[in-house]
Amino acid sequence: MSSEALNKIKLSYRAPRLIEIPGHIKENGSVHFWENRELFPQGVLRCFWISGVREGESRGNHAHREESQVIVAVAGKIEIKVDGFGGNVFHFELDKPNVGLFVPPLNWISIQFSSGAVLLGLGDRVFSEKDYIRDRDYFGTLQ
Repeated sequence: MSSEALNKIKLSYRAPRLIEIPGHIKENGSVHFWENRELFPQGVLRCFWISGVREGESRGNHAHREESQVIVAVAGKIEIKVDGFGGNVFHFELDKPNVGLFVPPLNWISIQFSSGAVLLGLGDRVFSEKDYIRDRDYFGTLQ
């Protein structure tokens, strides 16, 4: 990555943050929905879910160059550690389906699962292996 491209990315860096996912909660169940054009102007272009992870096992362990994601624990509890630029470290615990974690690009995520946890991921880009940063040491050099 050129230094010009890196400087552009650093200037546009955004930290992760919790967001409310709207819905309707009734005695006979809840429905939650995603229509957030502010975070995802083009809508959701990728949806994935992760289940069957052994308790305490780590998933994620990567960053994205351009993709933003919203992560939701639709069942169980997930704990997410996010390493951002400038040495910022954030810790989040998700255990409600109406709360999501917005993760902008260039945030390294590590995720721990409780027993029976199911993670739902929504992305603003289609899958591209080129978008992934999987080398933690390389990610550290971008800061």
